[in-house]
Amino acid sequence: MQSALIDRALLERALSVSHQPIYLPHCAAAGVDVLLRRDDHLPGGNKFYKLYFNLKEARAAGKDTLLSFGGAHSNHLHALALACQAEGFNGRVLVRGYPQSPTTHTLQDVSAAGLKVQFVGHGEYRRLCQTQQVPLASDEYLIPEGGANALGEQGASYIGRAVQQQLGGDVRHIVMAAGTGSTLAGVASALEGGTEALGVSVLKGPPGRSLYTGGKGRLPSWKMLWGFCGKGYGRPLTPAMLAFWQEFEYNNSVLIDPIYTLKMLWAVNQLAGLGYWRRGDRIVAVHTGGLQGRRGFTQQPATTISTVPEKTFARIKV
Repeated sequence: MQSALIDRALLERALSVSHQPIYLPHCAAAGVDVLLRRDDHLPGGNKFYKLYFNLKEARAAGKDTLLSFGGAHSNHLHALALACQAEGFNGRVLVRGYPQSPTTHTLQDVSAAGLKVQFVGHGEYRRLCQTQQVPLASDEYLIPEGGANALGEQGASYIGRAVQQQLGGDVRHIVMAAGTGSTLAGVASALEGGTEALGVSVLKGPPGRSLYTGGKGRLPSWKMLWGFCGKGYGRPLTPAMLAFWQEFEYNNSVLIDPIYTLKMLWAVNQLAGLGYWRRGDRIVAVHTGGLQGRRGFTQQPATTISTVPEKTFARIKV
């Protein structure tokens, strides 16, 4: 991306994010330096970046209603609701599930923000996500599940750009959890030199196609790691992962979510124990947020840290 095309407001916001040294036992023993990038301090976490250019596009197209998809605990829908409140958009969300299902804290927040919630059966939901063929009203702008489109990847690229400007060429790996894979694709597209982007899949199967379509027609420097999702997406944690969650928060005084960031940090630590990282490596682990999702997770670590769910989508001119 040429410098003339850089969005200075988003870059400044990305550059304001701090990097906190953290303790992971296997990494410490292996001589690997791990910094936690605190994108959880942004409302919506990584979704803040993925929505940014989508909001700009909707505004430029004269659309005043945002339409998207997600599950009943979706971080994306929660961030979308915050964005609608902050930027004056209306919203309509298609939720995987059924009206008779118990409500969730996430959907309560989405409804309280004024968005219209419509439930869609699992088969129809899958079809709509795959085809993106959703009947739209004239004032509606469609954002795919998770913000996984080219504009979402463009926003996520500012994470990679900011890391390299803040920390220079000392960072060997930028590691993040991956669902659709669009944050990983965006981060990787911005990297230069020897820095590599690694995604830790939270799914048992391959992620979405967006990984293969970005990067201006080339494959950027990225890898996807599987085998660290435990029992599967949103499933109960194994005893070892639950213990790791509690120990991490106790040792580092940082809250993490059990669906994404926990599994990413688990992978970083386990890989160190297996000798995957080289002694002296410097790793940036991206905390993508998602703390609001802790409220719906049945397992909880014993921790004295206060939870502060994202409540405001700080306004940036879009």
